Amino acid sequence: MNVLSFPARAFWTVCFGGLVVASSLSAAPPRIGYIYPGGGQAGSTFEVEFGGQYLSGPDGAIVSGEGISVQIIDHNRLPAAQMISDFRDKLSTIRPELKALKQGRMVPADEILPDIHRLLASVELDEKKIRQIEEYTRERNDPKRQLNTQIGETVRARISIAANATPGMRYCRLQTENGLSNPMRFVVGNHPEMRELNPWPFRLTDYLGIETRPETETDESVIRGTLSLPVTINGRILPGEVDEFVFEAKKGDQVVVSVDARNLVPYLADAVPGWFQAVVSLVDPRGRELAFSDDYRFNPDPVLFYKIPRDGKFRLKIHDSIYRGREDFVYRITLGELPFLTGLTPLGGQAGAEVDLAFQGGNLTEFERKRFPLPPEPGIIQLTAEGEAGFSNQISFHVDNVREDEEREDNDRIGAANSLELPCVINGSISKPGDVDYYRAKGTGNQPMTFEIFARRLGSPLDSNLTIFDDDGKQIAWNDDFENPSAGLTTHHADARVTVDLPSNGVCFVRVAETQNQSGYEFTYRLKVSQGPPDIALRATPSSVNAKPGGTASLTVHALRLDGYEGAIQLELVDSPEGYALKTASIPAGAESARVSISVPSSITEEPQEIQLRGRVFMEGKEVASYEVVPAEDMTQAFITKHIVPVEAVLIDVRNPPVKE
Repeated sequence: MNVLSFPARAFWTVCFGGLVVASSLSAAPPRIGYIYPGGGQAGSTFEVEFGGQYLSGPDGAIVSGEGISVQIIDHNRLPAAQMISDFRDKLSTIRPELKALKQGRMVPADEILPDIHRLLASVELDEKKIRQIEEYTRERNDPKRQLNTQIGETVRARISIAANATPGMRYCRLQTENGLSNPMRFVVGNHPEMRELNPWPFRLTDYLGIETRPETETDESVIRGTLSLPVTINGRILPGEVDEFVFEAKKGDQVVVSVDARNLVPYLADAVPGWFQAVVSLVDPRGRELAFSDDYRFNPDPVLFYKIPRDGKFRLKIHDSIYRGREDFVYRITLGELPFLTGLTPLGGQAGAEVDLAFQGGNLTEFERKRFPLPPEPGIIQLTAEGEAGFSNQISFHVDNVREDEEREDNDRIGAANSLELPCVINGSISKPGDVDYYRAKGTGNQPMTFEIFARRLGSPLDSNLTIFDDDGKQIAWNDDFENPSAGLTTHHADARVTVDLPSNGVCFVRVAETQNQSGYEFTYRLKVSQGPPDIALRATPSSVNAKPGGTASLTVHALRLDGYEGAIQLELVDSPEGYALKTASIPAGAESARVSISVPSSITEEPQEIQLRGRVFMEGKEVASYEVVPAEDMTQAFITKHIVPVEAVLIDVRNPPVKE
């Protein structure tokens, strides 16, 4: 077994999934579509199932962060119909001997199993092949089942999470004889974890019809009866299924139900809208629905808040919005008096500075942080608060490297516009009905200036729009929803952004407004105004690359040109491991992407190596900007919409392809 951990990296978005494209190895690269369960509690050991395709010869796993080890148990791919028929024929030949083992005896299963295994081996069968007969029969006879080859293979593994492992999202990749798989999300939790009962438990003696004394179920993590809070429930939805769980709560408990579904498996291979759309509800002992949720603000994963009216037992239900289901409809529900962040003030701060934070939410013991130090590099980071039940959900916080300023009311008309000192970020809000905010900016005339709102991506409900006026009050630009290709999983781009050439005198006015005429204390925003180097987001796909010793690893570097810059972008490796060199080194002028080749060592590597790239822009022979190339996965949502979704690292696995018999 080969297990490797990488520290979490400070990317501004966390997500992943999608396809791994063909590598320089001859066979198709492995791909995983789900991990079940989708996480576990720190300090626990348990079995998981990877579902995917091309998973032959699994020999290890790569997990981001520290404190997680993985041991492969077995690989299962259902044989063809003819082979299953052959298994059945062989089994029929030993039915009399199996029947004779019963003889009316009531004995423990472990005493009779050696005899069963000997009989099976005599006709070239084993427990795995018998299990495959059962699985094949069940899958083909279920009229509601949607078969999908992309998750048709499974790998069982045992995961151990250290007690001191940091809670949060990780990324897990399988290593197989054909190389490294795509990454899949996996959560380390800080609450007791339970798992729904397996609807298809397989026990060899039961399947063969041999009477034995019933075995005692020893897995204490399987749900039986009433749950105590707090708890994290792991399950998955099958076609038409509604999962129900009973929990006990006391009057006055501020219960939070937080679901991870799309957050675990961002996109499903062939399901519209492209993810598991979970619906949750609470029901009282009399069967009356108390609360319901099918999302949280603009996030498809629901969150439900409810104050318990009386002591008693309550039922929690979860299902897909249109009652679809499959093995990759995986979910995690965290239930209890959980600390939960609903807002944060301010939404950001200047890199390397200190800021006073105020948290909004429920079940919090920590409502503010005085003089919170910010990282030295710009980006969107994730913050949490603390409650009696542990740490809260994460909330996004914007760090930039330009000066900060505050909106000064009343600035709701162009004559009262706040003057800006550029470049800067303004912290403002649409606090009352009809509120609009005006700002005056002065830059270099006849040159582009960019105005960008950070709100929705930071958890603010603001649906912003920007209008730019010249010095005479004439509108020269407008934007509502800027479709930002660097935003990863976002499906509603509600943050406005516009780049406009300034008038010759360099003076302009910008108006910030709320498109849906909503307002309130939580409708906060950050407006960044700058005039400088081109704004480009660089992404490298795929994030798992497989190569032969002495060969090349191929990547695509995407140039997401946010403000129209069309010049060339030079590429280079950053602190590359020994034996790795970049062959193709630029994205041509006007191109949206470039296929690049990286030469790899002439011998196999014991562990996949992390590769980092950087892009540089030159104007008139001088470097004007450099950009990190962020690892990503290229995914398609519901067959059509493409997303380039950042992940934690690009890993290159150098190994010899398997020898074909």
